[in-house]
Amino acid sequence: MKQKTILITGATGFLGNYLTRELFEAGFYLKLLVRNSASGQAKERISEVFPLVGATESVFDTLSDRIEIIDGDVSQKRLGLNAQDYSRLSDTVDEVFHCAAATKFCNGSDNTLVPTNVYGTEHILWFCLSNKPKRLHYISTAYVAGTRRDTVFEHELEKRQTFNNNYEKTKFDAEKLLQQFTNKYTIPTTIYRPSIIVGDSKTGFTRNYDSIYVFGKGLNRLKNYEMRNNYKDPQCSSRNDIGHPPSLRIPGDKHATINLVPVDYVTHAIVAISGQANSINKIFHIVNPSPPTLGELAEWMTVATGIHRIKIAPIYEFQARPQNLLEKLFLQGTEAFQPYLFGEPCFDSTNTKKLLSGTAIECPLITQELINLFIQYAIDTNWGKKKQIEKNELSCKLVDSIKVV
Repeated sequence: MKQKTILITGATGFLGNYLTRELFEAGFYLKLLVRNSASGQAKERISEVFPLVGATESVFDTLSDRIEIIDGDVSQKRLGLNAQDYSRLSDTVDEVFHCAAATKFCNGSDNTLVPTNVYGTEHILWFCLSNKPKRLHYISTAYVAGTRRDTVFEHELEKRQTFNNNYEKTKFDAEKLLQQFTNKYTIPTTIYRPSIIVGDSKTGFTRNYDSIYVFGKGLNRLKNYEMRNNYKDPQCSSRNDIGHPPSLRIPGDKHATINLVPVDYVTHAIVAISGQANSINKIFHIVNPSPPTLGELAEWMTVATGIHRIKIAPIYEFQARPQNLLEKLFLQGTEAFQPYLFGEPCFDSTNTKKLLSGTAIECPLITQELINLFIQYAIDTNWGKKKQIEKNELSCKLVDSIKVV
């Protein structure tokens, strides 16, 4: 296994970053498809995958021998490569981890996600069929289930479901396309369906500030706004009888679950499953078996953000009274994620539990402490805007040593 060469798409993404590092540490040879980057930019981006602050040179002294950056694009035919480079790459790759995806939540006629999520998957499938046989590991999402509210089993895909947004729809279409290909051609394939990926359960690190972070950012901004204005703006809130502003109402079902999974758990689970022969041609829900409820998350977020007046309101109650300005502002900033506040399916994970049995890999329980960790990391990094500006000599040496095609 450790002599195999793996092509990874989306290596500079959040989950792709973690998977790349873990596969590298496991001893594989890696080809990383980096989208539309000049050589210098590609080198700089790959340094994001291997943060070197505090690292020793011995850890990375073989990097240039086991990692190659391929300047390409999954949304283009032949992955954006010329025929010669495409053929050479196809001859050397044994397995593909297709992590690249456009994750913007959009609706209606917006088809900006289709080139990457659907056509990109088709191009990877043709790549797996070219020259030598290849195994495909496809990173999907548990939310191909769309608006279903029943139990979703791992072998299921099409159940006449509708979708909350085009991200879910395009990932569903990609899985459907993959299903058609594998029925027609012999491509050993494994599909992984993570639920909502959040930060590292040990460090809080994240590069994805969606989902709970959007709500956390909104609450944190409201707190800062109120501190500056000292509740003096009558448009924002009216004090109750004891002089405090009223509850900030958020429409949703407090009993609905929110299936959060830390990125380190998702990574360990996928890599462990991928190494087992009996995972071929199966689907795995990488989900939280004990997800928190929206009510629990709301309580934890009050502590993490310092806004102690959040109230989860049923939609009929929310609509019965006009929104104040702060509620309007908060809802505008979180609009794309609001459908998930009213319920989700129950994700069966029988296949995942079976293959992880005996590995000691378990999904961490989401607790107040973890939510504090996630939100504090986000605050410390200014919700992803704070950039690292210091580079040590080791990182420069490492980045310059990486071969770029």
